[in-house]
Amino acid sequence: MPGLNSRWLRPDWLILTFRTLWFLFVVLYLSFYRAELQFISLWSVLGCTFICYTIPLLLLRIHYRWYLAAEFVLCGLLSLYLTYNFHQMTWFFAAAFVIAFYSRDKSYLWTGALAVVAVPILESWVTGSSLQDIMSRGVNYALIYILGFTIQKLIYSLQTIKEKLGIIHEQYQILEQYSNQVQRITLLEERNRMARELHDTIGHTFTSMILGMEAIRQYIPQEEGQTRLNKLLQLSRQGLEDIRTHVHEMDPLEENEPLEHSLFTMAEEFKENTGVKVAFRTIGEPYPVMKQAKLTLYRSLQESLTNAIRHGNATSVQIHLQYEPGQLTLQIQDNGKGDDELQYGFGLSNTRERLAALQGKLQIYSKANEGTLVICRLPVETDPTDRIIKILVVDDQSLIRDSLSLLLGEEQDFEVDVAESGRQAIDKCGQEAFDIVLMDVHMPETDGIAATKAIKEQSPEVRIIMITTFGEVGYAAEALRIGAEGYLLKSVHPKELKATIRLVNSGGTMISQDIANRLFTKPEEAEPLKEGDPAAPNPYGLTEREQEILLCMTKGLRYKAIALQLHLSEGTVRNYISFIYSKLQVGNRDEAVAKALHEKLVP
Repeated sequence: MPGLNSRWLRPDWLILTFRTLWFLFVVLYLSFYRAELQFISLWSVLGCTFICYTIPLLLLRIHYRWYLAAEFVLCGLLSLYLTYNFHQMTWFFAAAFVIAFYSRDKSYLWTGALAVVAVPILESWVTGSSLQDIMSRGVNYALIYILGFTIQKLIYSLQTIKEKLGIIHEQYQILEQYSNQVQRITLLEERNRMARELHDTIGHTFTSMILGMEAIRQYIPQEEGQTRLNKLLQLSRQGLEDIRTHVHEMDPLEENEPLEHSLFTMAEEFKENTGVKVAFRTIGEPYPVMKQAKLTLYRSLQESLTNAIRHGNATSVQIHLQYEPGQLTLQIQDNGKGDDELQYGFGLSNTRERLAALQGKLQIYSKANEGTLVICRLPVETDPTDRIIKILVVDDQSLIRDSLSLLLGEEQDFEVDVAESGRQAIDKCGQEAFDIVLMDVHMPETDGIAATKAIKEQSPEVRIIMITTFGEVGYAAEALRIGAEGYLLKSVHPKELKATIRLVNSGGTMISQDIANRLFTKPEEAEPLKEGDPAAPNPYGLTEREQEILLCMTKGLRYKAIALQLHLSEGTVRNYISFIYSKLQVGNRDEAVAKALHEKLVP
């Protein structure tokens, strides 16, 4: 059905041709039988005929109801006049056919009644015909009306079928392209899993071999034995380097490729594979981003694009990557169907956990028929300034200690000192102000846990990152409870370690992804290390410090206020509150406060 400024379809042009032929027929007929016209001249009748031809067409361009009304009024009056002059002709048949063709929705109820009943009665009245003539005209008009209405339904049914077939074909192409995208993503995930397996198994084996051979060096006094040992060490280090090279080659993100290039490449591949319109825009001045943050945002975009087409049936996606001082923001907005009650499935939950592990946040806004907006925010250290970060490396193994000192000493803003025991670390922190302490967990005499507790008591402003060979969740939980700001495996990539030091120094916290997952998915593994009486001070096993913080929470104090009141860092307070949530089995601050007050967990 044509409307204002709309494109006419083939059926509309056919109807226009039909009306034009009717108009020409009337003009020719009146020209031959002008002598039989009464009351008005031929030219007046032809002028009225032209008006009946043009005015309804103009109104049809606006709305079909206006056309129907004009057709009945103008063509109806003209047909009554012509019927009065020429009794033997049926003049309204063309108008009845076109009116039936353009009768939409329920308008056929009144147009059919007028065309089949009212018009025959009026024509018979002006001619003085009998009831039989009225019936005959009514049947003729009914047949013409039914023919026009049937052709209309048939044509528009064919058009609807054609449109649906087009949609089905388009959806099939999108699903086929989406299937290819899913297959590609699955291959990337499997490649990452294999890379992690190589790193965690063979890489760890080589590292253990190197440390073991360094440890037995003192038991080989002969020069020949030392030479052979050096060759074995060189071979092992070469093997470890080869493993790292293979792991790097299997990684979907190039080490030195800027974040915006990686995301833009993924967006372009998604656009090519699915046919969905994708617009990518970078805002702000790009700066280097640590690889863990790059991978997190890469996976977040991957999951958001997948959801946009799989669940939202989106046809357009806008991606904005914004570089801000101290923060990265990735925004993905689609025009899909949206959902007022969007639920976090496995993919979105995984995205939220990845961001949370880097102190980031995930926000999702979705509304039915208005699409979905996904916002990923990550804090980053982008302004190292000229201030020197003083670091104390604490490890009883000289090889690890010296390697870390050499590695970190390459950075211009790092000043590194070392300690070979927990006792020595405590003494050095008492004599000199350090910003960061890299503390080994397992050491003879005073271990890392005890040293951390002592350092926090005498210098709470010092930020401590625990480093260990194995991911013992119990030790991690205990370290975070006593105030450590980070817990990493010694196998962490050097770039990640440096980025973590800067992040923690700026006020953030960092926990190894594997340990973080086990802490929050298996809280039973995170029970505190107990030295004395195992009896818990309350039903949920809250420590004295956790009870103090919970009491502050019930008073409405925020993180910063609690940290000032208890002489702790804000990051330490956040760690305590995370464990309070885990023990109380609640999801947020309001639930924790309500439970504490209801069960009288605080005085």
